Amino acid sequence: MNKGQYAGMLREIGDAHKQGGDVSACIAEYRKRYKYVYIYNDAVIKMLLGIPENESIAVDFFNAALHLYGSNCIEHLTFVNKELPGTFTKSTVSDIVTEDQRTDRIVLEVQHIEDESFNSRLVYYTSKHTVASLSRGRPYNLKNLNLISLQMFVGFPEWENYLHTIRLKNQDNEEFYKKQTITLVEVPKFLKGGFESDNSRFAQWLRVFDGLNNERPVPVPEGSQFALLQKKAELSKFTEEFLVSEAMKMSDREYELYVEKKHARAEGLEEGRAEGREEGRAEGRTEGADAKAREMARKMLIKDKPIEEIVEFTGLTESDILTIKATLS
Repeated sequence: MNKGQYAGMLREIGDAHKQGGDVSACIAEYRKRYKYVYIYNDAVIKMLLGIPENESIAVDFFNAALHLYGSNCIEHLTFVNKELPGTFTKSTVSDIVTEDQRTDRIVLEVQHIEDESFNSRLVYYTSKHTVASLSRGRPYNLKNLNLISLQMFVGFPEWENYLHTIRLKNQDNEEFYKKQTITLVEVPKFLKGGFESDNSRFAQWLRVFDGLNNERPVPVPEGSQFALLQKKAELSKFTEEFLVSEAMKMSDREYELYVEKKHARAEGLEEGRAEGREEGRAEGRTEGADAKAREMARKMLIKDKPIEEIVEFTGLTESDILTIKATLS
């Protein structure tokens, strides 16, 4: 199922649960209608790539995303605490955090909403994970850090490729520091076409994901990690408890509003690019959408959701959210 269909399912499950309806029957009906979940949902991708049971899938996916071959390959992963608290800085919660056999850290982030802070957020996350690799009193022998960001928007239309490897470099494009890498993936740019000749392992993974999201699984070798992922992504594999839990987290329509906001924003940007990127961005942001985003932020603050999560779901700035928070107190 796609993003909107998954949001609709969660809404109906949440309504049935709150009203004392037959939740099992509701889920059974969706299982007849759809075979697969929406892969890029935060909770879903954590279940598919972020638990020890699915380590082999995560190893294959990360090796593909980072273009690792031979002796450089990740052989096994340890899943570590996703939250990095901060005494004098903001706390950070990443989607998936792992360490390989060399204790090098691999982090996966799924970015759903484009705003002016998303690249700053990635730099901040990278810095926090770098600091986490160094113990007090130890020499500065930092571990390798690879942060993979799957973007559900085209953040850099002027860049030709959909896959970007970002490191610190000098004015002559010479690498200054190789141990800190951001791998940026513009998923919609890949899917819109122009990369049909890309037969890399990672491109195959993106096509497998897209096939599941559109209920048209691509043919894959039997017994491969692709085949295992397709099996694990079946809606029937996700328990009623999991689906109800996810539905109730979005019980105030946060997820539905998030989907509506993203679609409206995408339409506005697409129309606007014909006349100018900035004009399209303005058309995509209506007064109604902003009011919904602020109401969503207010409800999430009441539930003590982290500010970073509210920024991601609403598209508002941290300053906006702090202003709303001040009105609650």
